[in-house]
Amino acid sequence: MSCPKDGGLRLLVAGDVGLPTEILAGTVQGAAAYCQAHGCDMGLLPGDVLYDDGQHAEEYWPLIWDQGFARLDMPFALVLGNHEYRHEPNAELKRKVIKEADGRAGLISPGPSYALRILGPDGAVRLAIAAVDTDSVSNPIDSMPGLGEDALATACGTGAPVVWLGHHPPSSQGGHHTHEAHVETALRARLKKLVAGGCRVAVATAGHDHDLQAFGPGCQEAGVPGVVVAGPASKGFRPPGPAHLSPCTADVKAVSRYFAGPKPNGGFAWLSVHGETNTVQVQLIETLGEGASNVLSTDTWSF
Repeated sequence: MSCPKDGGLRLLVAGDVGLPTEILAGTVQGAAAYCQAHGCDMGLLPGDVLYDDGQHAEEYWPLIWDQGFARLDMPFALVLGNHEYRHEPNAELKRKVIKEADGRAGLISPGPSYALRILGPDGAVRLAIAAVDTDSVSNPIDSMPGLGEDALATACGTGAPVVWLGHHPPSSQGGHHTHEAHVETALRARLKKLVAGGCRVAVATAGHDHDLQAFGPGCQEAGVPGVVVAGPASKGFRPPGPAHLSPCTADVKAVSRYFAGPKPNGGFAWLSVHGETNTVQVQLIETLGEGASNVLSTDTWSF
């Protein structure tokens, strides 16, 4: 894939894409128009990519991927969410369909966790992506594959800026916080340890909560990198959860953005990560149908 001349990498983040709804169609159309106007180098799909009984996976996935995000003509990295493991029957059929799609039209889905290296024109690693299985933290039973320590070590070992790609958010004001605050705490603890060990984590991306959120570094706890949540892609915006990070609890000057519903619009996040200046620009974007979109917020932070 091509790299921008200014050295940054532009990422599209669309979470919870797992139903081929009109909302999802609007998200894809809005993302395509936005990427054409502003540039996108790679996409991230942070989990819950297939809802419903796994018997529908072979029907849904071509609509979501081949006739959906694949048309943006760029690579996409995918991780699994809780709906690929549990909640509905035949979850193993969902995982099978996703695994078999690895490499199709630029999809990257080799397993529950993995690391990617994105090279610049000079062959140096421009950006690393650590794709991790956060449902192994939310649902820590013996049959789960684990968070992905090898993937984290590989990505951090490049010395390049690292984008964490997982399903569950390390910080959130969404509805899941009421019963999963302990999961968020565990994920923040792992991120803090990475940063303390010298890993250049630029941002942690997630879905799970069906809304758009952005929290700057140190928002909830000192030492935690910035967090971006983008989860309204196929089901729209859910009602708000507890607003415990408005403003941020650890650093009241840190970025705190939260856009909830209920409303039947889609959305995504757009990130520009610059390793040379150690900065991230974050835009949270609501889609309005027929390719139209509304930029809800624009922020820049350092890492």
